[in-house]
Amino acid sequence: MARGKWKIAAAAAILILIACGTLWYFESPVWTLKSMRDAAQSRDADALDAYIDYPALRESLKAELMARMMTEAQKDKSGFGSIGVAFGSTIMGPMIDGLVSPAGMRAALIAESKQNAGAAASALHVPEKPVIIRRSFSEFVVTTKEQPDSGLIFKRHGLSWRLSGVELPPDPSS
Repeated sequence: MARGKWKIAAAAAILILIACGTLWYFESPVWTLKSMRDAAQSRDADALDAYIDYPALRESLKAELMARMMTEAQKDKSGFGSIGVAFGSTIMGPMIDGLVSPAGMRAALIAESKQNAGAAASALHVPEKPVIIRRSFSEFVVTTKEQPDSGLIFKRHGLSWRLSGVELPPDPSS
């Protein structure tokens, strides 16, 4: 009789673990976004910092902007495009380092609208009506219906998520 109770208890424990795992998988991105927004609005820098992988986010944004500059330079037939890329890459690093900092992220995340934020900061703005797209067990993207080809990239760190990258919207002049 005691053996039957153990089987029931083990089955119940397994079902509870499966339910918790399923709940985490589907709801943790939503909880993360809500917690980030709450931390930014309450100006809780420590709480907000827990959701951002600053080195990965800086590198992602630099790579996106560098790719955009290279595309623009290739369109320039005058030869000044390569000079522009060299100059832009020189000033881009410090600019991104300043933006992708605790103070810069708070400003980007609490901006009332994209019009109140700078161009790069608007890319880091959590949309009012986010669309969450799972790419894998360890990554999801927050985007919008209007711009599904761009968004904020979150990567799993243990059982939590951190903002680790950005995909800029396609260049409208392309």
